[in-house]
Amino acid sequence: MTLPAPGHALAERYAAWVETLSSDDIPDAVRAVVRRQLRDVTGLCVAARQSSYIAALREACEDPGACTMIGHAAPASAAEAALVNGTAAHGEDYDDTFEGTPVHAGAVIVPAVLAACEKHARSGGDVLKGVAVGVELMCRMALVTPGAIHRAGFHPTAVIGTLGATAGVGAALGLPAAQIASALGIAGSLAAGIIEYLAEGTWTKRLHAGWAAQCGLRAATLAKAPSIASGSPWRRSAGRQTAMPPSSACPTASPSLTLTARQGSSSSRMRG
Repeated sequence: MTLPAPGHALAERYAAWVETLSSDDIPDAVRAVVRRQLRDVTGLCVAARQSSYIAALREACEDPGACTMIGHAAPASAAEAALVNGTAAHGEDYDDTFEGTPVHAGAVIVPAVLAACEKHARSGGDVLKGVAVGVELMCRMALVTPGAIHRAGFHPTAVIGTLGATAGVGAALGLPAAQIASALGIAGSLAAGIIEYLAEGTWTKRLHAGWAAQCGLRAATLAKAPSIASGSPWRRSAGRQTAMPPSSACPTASPSLTLTARQGSSSSRMRG
């Protein structure tokens, strides 16, 4: 595989790897983690289906569509299905955790990829690839500056999750490298989520995973239009390092999905 030269933006190099990755390249250990995350997220969504926060969120959903809100009969748009499912999966705090920063990858990536694949009638292999790519990116970004996002007043799952969901959706939909890089640039502008819920005990934290999943879908869709964003969320800008330095770059020659496999050591606990 030929990647862009080192002088190119890291997002472009990463996107080139994603474009050429096949589901056949994904190791068995990663496949096992993806399957477990799919089961966990499904169970967590069902467990939270009658909660007050999911009822409030569904009441606010207005877009028609044909995508599944897990545990509910009524369909929704892809973006709103990702929003509801991500919020439900994270809502009771039993979702998987990648320690260090930490981040909850499954609650963001799985809802985003499932909604995208359901809307566009993609295959199970596409789901596998999208979840693996999205989780891998979230975990790698979490290792760059552990604790720094929290100290800055933001929720890592929300901020990093937006970029991870974007990459996962782009991979699942088979977007070309240029569009994946552009989508990541757009995601850099959409990523958000403050931790003020800690001061007041509000349930906005639950919303963060679903919002990141929804933003990933929207960023990938917006990237299909030309010249919306540069593919450079991971380089120095205005004197500050953004997101992820080149030393933490994703693969340079062959697919590397080692951190996704590590997710298996911090699987979620299911509430009965």
